Amino acid sequence: MEALELLRERRERLEQHLRQGWLSLAQARYSLGCHRVSSLQYGATMVPRVRVCHRQDPEGRPHFEEVPGTGGDPEDPDPQQEGGDGLRQRRGAPEKEETPPRPPPDPLGWFGVLVPPSLRQAQGSFQRGVTLAVEVAELQATLEAAAARYRQLLRQKCHQGGDSGDSHTPRGTPGDSKGTGDTQSDTVTSVTA
Repeated sequence: MEALELLRERRERLEQHLRQGWLSLAQARYSLGCHRVSSLQYGATMVPRVRVCHRQDPEGRPHFEEVPGTGGDPEDPDPQQEGGDGLRQRRGAPEKEETPPRPPPDPLGWFGVLVPPSLRQAQGSFQRGVTLAVEVAELQATLEAAAARYRQLLRQKCHQGGDSGDSHTPRGTPGDSKGTGDTQSDTVTSVTA
């Protein structure tokens, strides 16, 4: 129940951050003009600043993790590195030293040097929203795993109860239906002798 309450609270915070981000973005578009804050201003090459990694533990439960993006896209390999169908170089390829990956540039630079504070607030709200979305996904996966484990234990309990000759099944279990032999009713009848 604590996990459900935490999930509800995180979802509300995520909704608040996303709402604030869209409102700040609308304010920036109003102050700069629609043509200055639009998809026409996006950079020619976009590199993610944050990535969400998905992995599964040995029991099959998914885990999500937020990792910072790098200057290059590891999912799109460079054709020069793998000897693919890329352009050939006349001279030998320069020796590449191990350099740490540089962080991608700030996307606010696409909209000019002096951007309004509302655009920076929108960026901050969406960044916090990504962090909260990762937390929500992790909590949701944990709750689904706990519910699946509960259903499995409940089925085992019902099968064990049926094997011992006890035909009583717990009330309120999923798939329970009243048969025609059930005599439970809400009305009371009295018999006079």
